[in-house]
Amino acid sequence: PFLTDTNTLYLGGRSNAVEHIETAILHGFDYAVAGAPLIIADGLNGKNIHKVTINRKHFSEVSIAGDIAAADSMIVLSHFKGHIAAGFGGALKNLAMGCAPPEGKRAQHNARPFTIADNCTGCASCMKVCPKDAIRVVAKKSVIDQELCIGCFECLHACPEHAIDIDWETEIPQFMERMAEYAYGAVKEKEGKVGYMNFLIRITPDCDCFPFSDAPIVPDIGILASTDPVAIDAAGFDLVNQQQGYADSLLASHHHPGGDKFKGVHAQTDGYRQIRYAEEIGMGTRNYELVRI
Repeated sequence: PFLTDTNTLYLGGRSNAVEHIETAILHGFDYAVAGAPLIIADGLNGKNIHKVTINRKHFSEVSIAGDIAAADSMIVLSHFKGHIAAGFGGALKNLAMGCAPPEGKRAQHNARPFTIADNCTGCASCMKVCPKDAIRVVAKKSVIDQELCIGCFECLHACPEHAIDIDWETEIPQFMERMAEYAYGAVKEKEGKVGYMNFLIRITPDCDCFPFSDAPIVPDIGILASTDPVAIDAAGFDLVNQQQGYADSLLASHHHPGGDKFKGVHAQTDGYRQIRYAEEIGMGTRNYELVRI
């Protein structure tokens, strides 16, 4: 067995295999600790790619990291949490982004145009994180070159004034569908050979790719295991929403049991869309039975 990950689309310590492995070791993912080697599945610079034919609405084929495609089987470990564009991140998002090289991550995001509001202060926070140098500051206001923009959302994450926006009603549902199709491609050649574990522990409002964490939005729930990525995410989604939300977190609304906690953080995003679409394209079923062990 081996541990694996893929290189990121955004800049930072996981954008190439050398720095990625160094980062992993610093966080305890060392052979001496884990008892298994770490392989960055898409190679040194994300060029180890395997094409998988899927013939779905958005993609006829998808790019999957070569060493993930070559593996006989896979256990997918996912931290369940909120996400600004996907609503939440679980097994489906982990498959889609975690198994894709930067080329595949770019194809999934591809959301634009991003717009800059008048409250932009020209602080250049967005410019510093843009992986394609598509942003510059002109007359104390950021300007996005839409031709260079790859729709990675990094600028939207970074803006302290929340001055960057996108058409949430059209672009984000399509992003979730593209993500589900990549998840489908990641496991298409491994039928019956993939298991999933979702960790509903320290359920934070935003993605783990952020360079910081925040207070959980609900109490810890536990760990789910399944062979169905749709069912495990549906169960996780329901379990989170059954909780009483923490008032002293970023949860702005829907605190009551039964309220959509992820909409309580990111009101513009319907995270359940990724689950529905994954079921539509044959990845699994939203029906599940919880067996406590």
